[in-house]
Amino acid sequence: MKNLPTLKRTSLPSVDITYGILDFIGNTVGRYFDYKRDTAIIKHETEKVHVQAKIVVEKIDAELVKSLDNNEKSFKKEMKRLKSIAKELKRGSIDKNKIIEAMVQCSDPLALKEYRLLLANEHDVVLKKLNLMSNFEPNNRLLGEQ
Repeated sequence: MKNLPTLKRTSLPSVDITYGILDFIGNTVGRYFDYKRDTAIIKHETEKVHVQAKIVVEKIDAELVKSLDNNEKSFKKEMKRLKSIAKELKRGSIDKNKIIEAMVQCSDPLALKEYRLLLANEHDVVLKKLNLMSNFEPNNRLLGEQ
């Protein structure tokens, strides 16, 4: 019976004693799993940013298409307006030529005075139409004027 283990006093390590290499391995493994967790979080947040960026780009594209459509409509309206003014100016030119022909053939001083008045009126109308084409406002001062 001498081989039976007996209870005797043994010294157990106390709590404040460090484990050395085991702590290093434990910390390394812990850091690895922290790295894996943080990497997964970063990937998830990156995906969210990509989705938000996609939404923003789609909104910008939609606004751009809307703006281009508005510009196209405005351009067509402006071209239509300018073409109608150009037609009126062409008609005015024909009327002016008729007045000049009538002046050449006329010898009556009163009729010539009337024709000159008609030409002056036609000139004013043409000037107003040209100002309409360029959106020029005659009440504004020009750059060189003081």
